[in-house]
Amino acid sequence: MAEAPRDAAATRRRILDAATEEFSAAGFGGGRVGRIAERAQANQRMIYAYFGSKDGLFEAVLTEKVLQAQAAVTFDALDLPGYACQVFDFYRANPRMVRLNLWQALERPDLLGSLEPVARAMADKVAGIAEAQASGAVSAALPAEVLLDLILALTYGNIAQAGDAGAWPDSRRAALAVAVERLIVGGG
Repeated sequence: MAEAPRDAAATRRRILDAATEEFSAAGFGGGRVGRIAERAQANQRMIYAYFGSKDGLFEAVLTEKVLQAQAAVTFDALDLPGYACQVFDFYRANPRMVRLNLWQALERPDLLGSLEPVARAMADKVAGIAEAQASGAVSAALPAEVLLDLILALTYGNIAQAGDAGAWPDSRRAALAVAVERLIVGGG
């Protein structure tokens, strides 16, 4: 009896899904390639063949998740409170991403900035905020990159503080919108 042909794309997908589970639960340092392979029903050698290393796999997972977030969230420099609320909503709907991002921040703090899709998206957002500042629509009291960092810190801090996704009430979302609005109005 002939063996069924292997589906490389399906195997790669199973590995990424299993790695997302493992890294969001245990972080990069606690994540185990053996558990990922077992969960993915794949040979450990396939993980190294597709991703090169545990580092490469972690970067692939993070890149994929960041691209999903970017696709789901629309950035509008003229509606920064709306942007912050969209980010909040995305993470509320994807709590595994919260844990993954927290682990990344703790264990690999420089990784996100080194990923091309993240660096490009951040540069685009900063440029959009700078344009909104130049037009007077957004306060120029803070440099555009600092303003974006503060908006994201408020958003992620609000998410991390809320803990379990079920504990993210709409009142926290509304408070986030007010806080961002206060950052971008007046003074400059």
